[in-house]
Amino acid sequence: MQLDKCIWALAAALLAAGCSDLGEPLHLSAHAELSTSTLDFGTVAVSASATRSVVVSNSGGSDLHGSASVACGGFALQSGGGAFTVPPRGEHTVVVVYAPSDTGSATCELQLGTGIPEVALTGAGALQASGSRCVLSDTTLDFGTGAVGGSRPSGFSIANPGTAPLLLNVVPTCGDFVVVSGGGPSTLDPGGTHTVNVQFMPSASGAISCSIAIGPGCPEVRVHGFATSVSFASDLEPIMLSQGCVNCHFDFARSASQIVNVRSVGYAPAVRVKPFDLLNSVLYQKVTNTGRYGEAMPQGATGLPAAQAEKFRRWILEGAHDN
Repeated sequence: MQLDKCIWALAAALLAAGCSDLGEPLHLSAHAELSTSTLDFGTVAVSASATRSVVVSNSGGSDLHGSASVACGGFALQSGGGAFTVPPRGEHTVVVVYAPSDTGSATCELQLGTGIPEVALTGAGALQASGSRCVLSDTTLDFGTGAVGGSRPSGFSIANPGTAPLLLNVVPTCGDFVVVSGGGPSTLDPGGTHTVNVQFMPSASGAISCSIAIGPGCPEVRVHGFATSVSFASDLEPIMLSQGCVNCHFDFARSASQIVNVRSVGYAPAVRVKPFDLLNSVLYQKVTNTGRYGEAMPQGATGLPAAQAEKFRRWILEGAHDN
């Protein structure tokens, strides 16, 4: 009896602290999360400008209230400024512009409101020497599709066919693309070439785009990729094998090519899986037992457990790759 009282007392204390039985915060109140804690504008030509953005998300259970502002020369808010409200699981984007009026480095802080961490702003103004030239081998890098937590390499080169040194400061504008070599400030002599190697290292699924700043007066290199968090081979195939789908009426489990954009027997012209479209994917409608396409899968069941069905949902919304 005494032990039972202790257990109930511990449970009450955890609930009062806003914790689950696993010790994870329940976030019953608003909980702010930022896409980055620092915005680095690199080196920008005097009288020119550059923009960076930060996303404020709310992983809590009630509305998050904030107010975005900056109060330093050279920095201003392009959009998302002033008071804002982010609902649970919502987002708010703040875009900051840096327009140096003189040479030299500058720092500032983006204030987002009470209880929300501030974002450090850094940048520098500079003027390129007359006679320098900035020529890029590529102005866009497409990294294709990669897995969350993995990496995919690419790169580009910068040439200076001019007659004066070229100032560089190679800086990525978001955290999912990392400059592994050739980054930071440097000077490129006339006739020289500078190589930059970049890794796509996504932290979340979906389409991701930003840019690599090069230096004052140089064009930025646009970078983009698509990240997936669910693998057909590692996550979905074991589920289908365990549920006996190899021998069921769909007769698949070994390759995504057997189900993606393949007409469904008995439900044509509907397809087994339509990338990015849950409603018109027969497989998803069956494993979630919606009744839209007849009986549930697996046969004799009421659909898959929620955790397994969620993997199918994410895989389809991520493009249903054969990965």
